[in-house]
Amino acid sequence: MKIELEKIIENNIVHNTLLDRQSVEKCVEESYNLGVNDVLDWLSKMDHLSDNVKYIIEEWNNQNRS
Repeated sequence: MKIELEKIIENNIVHNTLLDRQSVEKCVEESYNLGVNDVLDWLSKMDHLSDNVKYIIEEWNNQNRS
């Protein structure tokens, strides 16, 4: 994810006088985490789907949460 974050910052931050790079990185990472949480929450409410959804959520949490 770090490489993608670098590309996003390089392509979208045209002037760094008012922006602190660490703050921008933290905001992007927090936004990403909010999106992930929203998707996982949405998936967990899909009762009509098979048990594969629960497996996907568990695997995501196992691999990406530290």
